[in-house]
Amino acid sequence: MVDCDPKFQTKYQHQTRSPLTRAHTPFLPSWQRFHEFAAPKDSSNCGGDAATTSAANQHHPYARQYSHIYSARLAALRDRCVRNAQRTLEGSSSSSKIAGFAEVVERIIEVKEGIWSILVGTIVKEMDPKRRPRVNSSYGSCDAQSFLFPPGNVTGEAPVQESLRSHLFDSEKGDVLHLEDSSGRVEIVPMTIGEGEEEEQIFALDPNKVATGVVAAVIGKVCAENGVMHVHSVHFAGPPSGTLKSNSTCRKQMPEEPTLLLISGLGFGADCPTDISSGGSLALRREMLLEYLTHPRVGNGAFICRMIVAGGGVASSRQPEMGIGKVSHGGKTTKGNNFDAHGKSKGVNAAKSSKLAESLRDLDTFYSEVLSSGIPVDYIPGWHDPTNANWPQRPIHSCLLPHSCSFVDLFGRSTNPYEGIFSVGEDESAKMRVLGSDGLNVADLRRFLAMSSHSKMEHGLDGNNGTNGESAPVEETSSMDALHQSFRYGHMAPTGPDSLPTFPSSESDPFVMQTRPDIYFAGNCEKFEARLVDANGDEVDEVNAMAVDGEQSVTRLVCIPSFAECGEVVLVKLDTLECEVVSFRDVGA
Repeated sequence: MVDCDPKFQTKYQHQTRSPLTRAHTPFLPSWQRFHEFAAPKDSSNCGGDAATTSAANQHHPYARQYSHIYSARLAALRDRCVRNAQRTLEGSSSSSKIAGFAEVVERIIEVKEGIWSILVGTIVKEMDPKRRPRVNSSYGSCDAQSFLFPPGNVTGEAPVQESLRSHLFDSEKGDVLHLEDSSGRVEIVPMTIGEGEEEEQIFALDPNKVATGVVAAVIGKVCAENGVMHVHSVHFAGPPSGTLKSNSTCRKQMPEEPTLLLISGLGFGADCPTDISSGGSLALRREMLLEYLTHPRVGNGAFICRMIVAGGGVASSRQPEMGIGKVSHGGKTTKGNNFDAHGKSKGVNAAKSSKLAESLRDLDTFYSEVLSSGIPVDYIPGWHDPTNANWPQRPIHSCLLPHSCSFVDLFGRSTNPYEGIFSVGEDESAKMRVLGSDGLNVADLRRFLAMSSHSKMEHGLDGNNGTNGESAPVEETSSMDALHQSFRYGHMAPTGPDSLPTFPSSESDPFVMQTRPDIYFAGNCEKFEARLVDANGDEVDEVNAMAVDGEQSVTRLVCIPSFAECGEVVLVKLDTLECEVVSFRDVGA
């Protein structure tokens, strides 16, 4: 980690200025595939004809059914799930006895009782509504800051908020797990792992490691007595094999070290809540960041080839809204007439619009200064940015950032999620695919994943601790673990549309990973985390991964901390996938 203080530029003031060029890496945006699923067809040329207008409206995203997206997701991931399941059976010594008998069943309704079968379907996690993580309260309030960053409680324990709290799956309390396809569904339960089969534990069904919408292949038997399938192992799709040239061919460090800067949560329009008590200034930290970027001799800023802003450019409005029919008098809330309440509501909305416009102007100025220094910037919209709320989110309109959009060749208005391809290496033949989002998909997935503070081998896979029928204590799944799980799923947003708001789609699921990414990131996380995983989704050692030959490819997972909360940015070297954190601390920090 590199720390920068307000005087970090003074040691460069007396140095001789020499010509300096920035690192450059060819870049090809590929996020247009997300935009195709979000943007409605143009119906402006309908000419007023009712029949033509009706036909055009049939192509609108909301003219589709949400159920179709699950069918499209299952069709896209089915073959990969089956392939991973069969490969595991063939490579496991303890499962060799199953490999010769397990057969792939095309539809769930065709499964036979008492026979080893491989079923593929969508997992449906039915929990007690009283214990299910709340959804409406989280998305109903427009304060995604509290959704992504739960405030600490008064007892001094770990920060936990109901919208981010995970609950252990407990079959004793009526929770049921199903596997579903277009033909029907079957209840699935974990099979007891016998002695000598410890290696199968990593593939055992854990209800707390899946969420509704995840596509998986399960291997097991259907019990004749109750029609429940006892699952021996579960296998996810994972990312597909890379069609581009592997990044392992460019492990040799290049002289210019092209570096990708990842940042999220700039938070224009509001101050960080912790600055009130510490005396810090978010505006000062942003100025320090701007100085770091626009003066290449400061630190290693000259090696930055691109800057990706993963959401959070505009802060949320923290102004409390008055309820209808209520007026505040001297700190007390009393009932008032509808006219006063309506006027109050219009005043609050006008103030929010004015605040948003001011925040966008400041954000536009910040981007234009970075762009004028020669650094390309890609802006991923976030939860509070003026665009559509449902995923995929459309790019910010150019009229909202006029100065930045004047840099046509440098400024990219991306969709959310984001995807792009970099050409690296001495001959620029190696292709690096970067995939990521503002982090809302990871934050939503965390709400449905959980870990017990006790060993699952000691208390059972259903999470019961055997004491008065109560569940074991719950620990939140980290952002990195949730990001890693989505990589194993081969899907960026498995909880959509059940929990994460998405557009309906009938042709295909845009969030299915079509190619293995070399860098997979999530923004607006509570802290920086990084991990290297192989093509199968297994974590690999950092030291050994840097020395792999061309036979193996790895993916760098990155959780980008919120700059407003942590004052940190992440640098990723495209040639080696090494990560570095640059921290900006002001006097009050």
